[in-house]
Amino acid sequence: MPPQRRASDRGPVKLIGWVACIALAASLTYTFVRALVEGPQNIDPLFFGAQTVASFLFLIYSIKLRNVVFIAANSVALFNAIGTLTVALMHAG
Repeated sequence: MPPQRRASDRGPVKLIGWVACIALAASLTYTFVRALVEGPQNIDPLFFGAQTVASFLFLIYSIKLRNVVFIAANSVALFNAIGTLTVALMHAG
């Protein structure tokens, strides 16, 4: 008897994960681009600092799980958080 596949390895579950990844990436990228274009006056550096730490830790967790969907989503989240935080701090200083 072949080993059971994890629920997260099944096609429909992966599809949900990728859709969530794309939605997260789109919303974070939108915030980053808006901060670049309109200025970061409505950006809270504390929030994006905390998001950077959380995204970094989730990325490490995702790598340990070897879950490609989580690695992709958390990589995008981390880079957008760092970018938005950088824009906010450069504008403040």
